[in-house]
Amino acid sequence: MNRKEKRKEKGKGKNKNASVVKKPPWMELSEGIWGNILQRLGAVEILETAQRVCTTWRRICKEPSMWRVINMRNDGDLSEMDYDLEEMCLLAVDRSRGELVDINLEYFATGKLLGHIAERSGKLKRLSIACCYGMVCDGLVEAVQKLPLLEELSLTHTTITTEGIEALGRSCPGLKSFELNNSLYMGSGDYFDNEDVRNEEALAIAKNLPTLHHLQLIGNNMTNKGLEAILDSCPHLVSLDLRLCKYLSLNGVLISRISRQIKDLKHPDDSLAGLEFSYQACGDEYDEDQMYDDY
Repeated sequence: MNRKEKRKEKGKGKNKNASVVKKPPWMELSEGIWGNILQRLGAVEILETAQRVCTTWRRICKEPSMWRVINMRNDGDLSEMDYDLEEMCLLAVDRSRGELVDINLEYFATGKLLGHIAERSGKLKRLSIACCYGMVCDGLVEAVQKLPLLEELSLTHTTITTEGIEALGRSCPGLKSFELNNSLYMGSGDYFDNEDVRNEEALAIAKNLPTLHHLQLIGNNMTNKGLEAILDSCPHLVSLDLRLCKYLSLNGVLISRISRQIKDLKHPDDSLAGLEFSYQACGDEYDEDQMYDDY
């Protein structure tokens, strides 16, 4: 081989190496690694942005394993959104192909949507609903009857009836955690002067949810009667959140009993600092003492 041919051959090698060096390292990541990364996004970010980046990401975003956990977190300003959260959620649930185990819904849940989730998600273990008020009452009763593996139910500013609690007890024998956060809307007025009415939820929990390990009842109207019923009937309970339960009177005897059974206790007058969707998190300027006075 003469000098000219050698230089030509050498040049080819350089060009080949240069093309390898210019290739971005992240292009070499496997789809498994990309899936792990993309799963850290919320459902809205995946459907609105990530799946549109490239064909590889779109293919990954259609895999059922990507939708075992669906987080529909949003700021609640639905009128300003260019997309329909309910339609997005329906698509995400369908993509899970029955593999969904954990879903978080905020501001937009309806009975129809819960029915769709329940029909297609028999493996669901955790359901969290926030700021849906009375929108899901009847749908929740029907949905939990189709979710036998449910272990955690979290309701924040979302109503559940005593019938719903009874349905939980009948249909979800492995329920370990129940959260009912009414920190923004505690009851008031003559309606709650009846002690039996104040204790309806607590007594329904005591009667129907004996397997609970964690119970949060923020802003509940129960009295000592309701609390004692829960302690009597929920022997596995180790975590209890009683913040803003203003009708409780934790005397020495009751405190002593609670301390023997409950490892993690939040008292009625404990701070709500750090609690999502509380009046403190929403930026209200009045303090907890003022909130009690308002009612």
